[in-house]
Amino acid sequence: MKKSLEEIVFDLIELFRPYAENIDSVLDIGTGTSIPIHIFADNFPNVRFYTIDIVDFRKRKKFPFVIYNGEILPFDNLKFDVSLLNETLHHCKDPESLLSEARRVAKSVYVIEHFPNPNISMKELINTEFIALKEFDIPFQIYKPFTEKELYSLFGKISLKVCDTFKIPYFGNRKIVKYFFKLK
Repeated sequence: MKKSLEEIVFDLIELFRPYAENIDSVLDIGTGTSIPIHIFADNFPNVRFYTIDIVDFRKRKKFPFVIYNGEILPFDNLKFDVSLLNETLHHCKDPESLLSEARRVAKSVYVIEHFPNPNISMKELINTEFIALKEFDIPFQIYKPFTEKELYSLFGKISLKVCDTFKIPYFGNRKIVKYFFKLK
């Protein structure tokens, strides 16, 4: 039986628990459906969550939400403890600028991204992304996947240091691996 997005996220909560300790505020950049951040919030009630995206197709709407231009985040420097980019960077026109902005508005940046498994073609990866997002009813216009080397290079371009990383269990049929990165 296939798991729902809610079930998948709920199964991952304990992996992320240590990264939510001593955090008061999180900005979820590219919130999309907002389902994952709402599930996290149910498990971390002392954290204030804020959401932002370039369009509004949220399926849950409990948190403050801002539509922005996709370039400049409309927040003061270091307003949040964490900027979260959950499967966001590969859907951006300019991922370097977005990552710089995420760093500007928060003390730490958490990134979740996926990479293709070895021996998978880029065409297959792109096709499976279209299928996966359609299954979750998530509209998108851009998909520029990273290799692990490209993502680390992006972090380096804006002097973000990887403080911690781990592989995230993946429950789908796509030939990908997912990782979490804590950056400073």
